[in-house]
Amino acid sequence: MSQNHGDLAERDPSDASPREGTGPQDATGSREGTGSRAGTGSREGTGEAAEQPQPGMIRTLRELPKPVIVLLIGLAVNRMGSFVSIFLVLYLTGLGYSPALAGAALTGYGIGSIAGVFTGGICADRFGPRRTIVGSMLFSSIAVAAVAGVQQYGLLLVVCFLAGFITQIYRPAASTMLAELTPPDRLVMTTAVSRLGINLGAAVGPLLGVWLASYSYRLVFLVGGATALVVAVLTVLMLPPDAPARSGTAGARTAGPAVAEPRGSGYRLLLRDHRYLLVLGAMFATALAEVQYQTVLPLTVQDRGLPTGLYGTVVALNAALVIVVELPLTQVIQRLPMRVSISVGTLLIGGGLALFGVHSGVWLFYLATVAWTLGEIISSPSVNSYPALVSRPETRGRYISALTACQTTGYALGPTIGALVYQQGNDLVWVMCGLLGAAGWLGMWIGVRLPSDGRTNPQKTASANSSGSRDPE
Repeated sequence: MSQNHGDLAERDPSDASPREGTGPQDATGSREGTGSRAGTGSREGTGEAAEQPQPGMIRTLRELPKPVIVLLIGLAVNRMGSFVSIFLVLYLTGLGYSPALAGAALTGYGIGSIAGVFTGGICADRFGPRRTIVGSMLFSSIAVAAVAGVQQYGLLLVVCFLAGFITQIYRPAASTMLAELTPPDRLVMTTAVSRLGINLGAAVGPLLGVWLASYSYRLVFLVGGATALVVAVLTVLMLPPDAPARSGTAGARTAGPAVAEPRGSGYRLLLRDHRYLLVLGAMFATALAEVQYQTVLPLTVQDRGLPTGLYGTVVALNAALVIVVELPLTQVIQRLPMRVSISVGTLLIGGGLALFGVHSGVWLFYLATVAWTLGEIISSPSVNSYPALVSRPETRGRYISALTACQTTGYALGPTIGALVYQQGNDLVWVMCGLLGAAGWLGMWIGVRLPSDGRTNPQKTASANSSGSRDPE
């Protein structure tokens, strides 16, 4: 599933002063208050309306601050080093364990990953994203490398769980820091840049893993640990320290009158943000549908007597379109209202996958892939930017981690659910994907806030709802 030298400051919706320079994709409706990471040229406390055009791709890339570039490199390196989970089953079966025991260890790694995402949001909010990144990557380097030195199965299960848990703490912390270092009007485009780096890392990582495995599977885990250590060192040496205060009312983080803190904190506060819960549910549904291209699509190709190479071509087409098309298209997409780009993209993902259920020759596989991939390209940069744009600074990490965790959980449960549905009827899975896409579209359309909603602070709305106030539409 993103990221200037300026801060995402919160604005009191009751403040009747004109909103500053908000483009269509600035879901917070505010560019005020730069705090200690100032330097973006935003207008602080002037009260002037200043409509700014959305920066294009070339300008955004050219003007990326050095810390953002370093963080983007770190994201790519970290993703490249995540190939260890791919080789875990092969390594454990090579040690003599049964496929079932090896699969259980991989499941432990996955459960740890989901728990790590939730924990990463808490740590980023409480201790700061930079500290969280450094701690996560340092301990991850130890945990991942330890897999190569442990052979007793019970201990292996613990180490695999810890490796997944500690490594994934990094993700929400990195996204939080990217949001803090990037002006709101450039966050969608910068998110697209980060996705490009992550996709390139995902492409290079398995190739590196195969080369290392040809010498030794232990070397796979040792190098995986080393990549985490590289990210930790880059963060210490080249990223700015965390802001001295992580509170929406602290003077270092805001440029307006102090706002009373809503009751509750953290995930309890998020759970009262009913519209954001719809977004989380829609993200889970979308992930549940999208992962079927890995589970059921190869079975569909096989069942229809088509060459196996078709599946490889379809997957390659998806990857190539994302890498080549996403950045240029995002400079157009970011001008759309965020609700439109996220919901329409979600519908396209489900609709594109549903087309795989139509029996009409090889050409339809390519059409379905293009439709599903365009949905991913249209929605992903915006939806991955969205949590940072609608959350308060002190709960930003939790908002980001909740979205990431819902997506990760959908990816984890999707293969099992898809396989069960597939056994009831080969094409029922693709009908399910279409329905999930429609449900995701509805959830995103209702849940995603617009700048014109006048609710730039969802937690204030959540607090008002919990005390009996009506959430106006």
